[in-house]
Amino acid sequence: MKRLVSSLARVCARHRWLTIAAWVIAVGALFGSAYLVGPALQDDLEVTGSDSQVAADVLEARSGEEEPIVPTSRIVVAGDLSGHADVVQEVVHGLEAATGETVENPLDDPAAATRTGTLAQAGDALVLTVSGDPKEEGRTWQRDVDAALDPARSAGLEVGIGAPLGTQIDRAGGVNSELVGVVAALIVLFFALGSALAALAPVATGIIAVAGGVGSVWLLSHGFTISESAVTLAIMIGLGVGIDYTLFLLSRFRAALREGADPVEAAVTSGHTAGEAATMAGVTVAICATGLAISGVEFVAWLGYATAIVVIVAVAATLTLTPAVLAAIGYRALARGVRREALAARSGAPAADGGVQGDAMTRASHRGAWDRLAPRLTRHPVIAGVSAATLLVVLSLPAFALQLGQSSAGDALPGSNQRQSFDLTAEYWGAGQNAALLLVAEGGEESLADWQALAGDIAARADVAAVSPPLARDGVVTMQVTPLTGPSDDATAALVAELRADVIPGSGVDAHVGGAVATRLDLSDRIAERLPWLIGIVIAASMVLVAFTFRSVLLPVKAAVCNLLSIAAAFGVLVWVFQEGHGVEVLGLDGPMPLDPYVPMMLFAVLFGLSMDYEVFLLTSMRQAWLRDGDARVATTRGLAETGGVISAAALIMIAVFLSFTFSTNPVIKVFGVGLAVAVLVDATVIRLLLVPAVMTLLGRAAWWWPGRRRAPGPRRQSSAETSEVST
Repeated sequence: MKRLVSSLARVCARHRWLTIAAWVIAVGALFGSAYLVGPALQDDLEVTGSDSQVAADVLEARSGEEEPIVPTSRIVVAGDLSGHADVVQEVVHGLEAATGETVENPLDDPAAATRTGTLAQAGDALVLTVSGDPKEEGRTWQRDVDAALDPARSAGLEVGIGAPLGTQIDRAGGVNSELVGVVAALIVLFFALGSALAALAPVATGIIAVAGGVGSVWLLSHGFTISESAVTLAIMIGLGVGIDYTLFLLSRFRAALREGADPVEAAVTSGHTAGEAATMAGVTVAICATGLAISGVEFVAWLGYATAIVVIVAVAATLTLTPAVLAAIGYRALARGVRREALAARSGAPAADGGVQGDAMTRASHRGAWDRLAPRLTRHPVIAGVSAATLLVVLSLPAFALQLGQSSAGDALPGSNQRQSFDLTAEYWGAGQNAALLLVAEGGEESLADWQALAGDIAARADVAAVSPPLARDGVVTMQVTPLTGPSDDATAALVAELRADVIPGSGVDAHVGGAVATRLDLSDRIAERLPWLIGIVIAASMVLVAFTFRSVLLPVKAAVCNLLSIAAAFGVLVWVFQEGHGVEVLGLDGPMPLDPYVPMMLFAVLFGLSMDYEVFLLTSMRQAWLRDGDARVATTRGLAETGGVISAAALIMIAVFLSFTFSTNPVIKVFGVGLAVAVLVDATVIRLLLVPAVMTLLGRAAWWWPGRRRAPGPRRQSSAETSEVST
């Protein structure tokens, strides 16, 4: 692997401008094509084989494929409607002008509107419906529809726009999280590297890699169900790993320049020493992310596939584009003062102090702090290990109270259109109106008697607010059930379970319970069923990769345990913050919110992969020292000293990128951002600085045991095979 990576780095570094041009042209063409075609992202959730999916399939079969279903958005207007009938009529005319479609005014026939639910019983709130896909119609259409509601707002009426239009308007008014992440990464890199050009290199290559990956995902969205959340998550992970992998190569590149290598050879050295580790880390992240396919739900699977695609493109850019960029930058990757010293070392000229400039002084100035800190971290392994384990346990304790729920528009940001629509609907029509269930079955007019009996049984329940009369059309019978409680309430989930298990089977009607709430409950059940398989497969796959990469039996076990501890700590913080509501106001929320069932599955897969990143880079350095010296304690200390600075900088960048996504208007993205940032923080501090050095020190030579390896490496006892292994 090292030979392949080194050869690839050498070719790309020598032909740097051709390599850079090829990447820019290829990614530009790919992303440009995807942008012109436009993404076909959708948030449709289908749980194959579930009761809710059967209901959806029956309805789809009735509708046929002649005419596509046009999305509709509900607009709730509430207040003194009787005194503002003219304002409502003006709004209706404005909506018709903006959409080019007829919009019904509930005040034209209040009695009929009350029966259909478009006018509240008290007559103080109504629903206007507009047709059109906001993504396809574009921003001008969205602005025009929103502006048509201004007369109602000016009159003091409350207005809330539901999904999908409200979602798009809210997103357009939010902060660009990607831009915030890029700026944050640039600031961290500039202070860490002391060179503006060096700071730009990782960010530029990261952006190019993400653009290539996102362009691919956009094109694939025309054939698969890919959500906007999947793309956002992929961008989040892609930016983090793309910048980090380039930074690892850049740190080796700068070290090689300081030691007197020319830019091309320094680029080759960076690929040789860090390229294999970047490949290993990226492949691990991709494998862990694709493990989400185990869920059996396309929506969830593509959360992982999209992430894996962007990460693989980032790895490809790290192995080819990064050496080319580094060779093109050359000595400008160093701070001005260090640049003069490196050029002096290259030419053999005397340094400013009169001595020949070697690497001792530069190492002392650039890695001196870690040279001093590393021995202290390995001096008392028991104390360090116990302290780290105690802290991790404390952080993980809230995770035992984890309760998966169903997030809804009621958890959206206060003041957003989605939240306004949700709250107004609950206030004027009841909480259950946001959690309506749809009973569906094949049948005709002859089956309505049984359906009416079923409707009477359901309406008599204390947890049901209303039941609509059954309607037979085109061989399908439907009936809407409105619960008394909202979509996130446990009572609503209990109602769905009882309808399926007891009420419907005893009625003689072969009905299926569908709707958004029922679908998300089915997703929760599916994930609870598949999550243990995901955990087992991800852990097993990563352990095999670590075992055969580092030729060790115990290191994979240690890596898996450490990763699980960091993930448990992240889950504990998520439960404490989001589920229990501590400090959520800082994130723009106004109270606790439930954690969706796919959140822990996605976080586990991605976090396990990301945790392996730092593990791989740290162990790579330790293994090189072990093969060179044959002293386990020295290898641990040396590896920590050599990677501590760059891992800390890389972690700061990832944390900054992940936290920037807490500016998103989507609460679920906030959960991902906080969870990923906390996991990286714990992993790069408590795990890598305390727990791993302590465990490696206590394991000693046993950490590097591999069946068939009988002699320890080292300068006096190193075999020819091991010498070859180090050199390659």
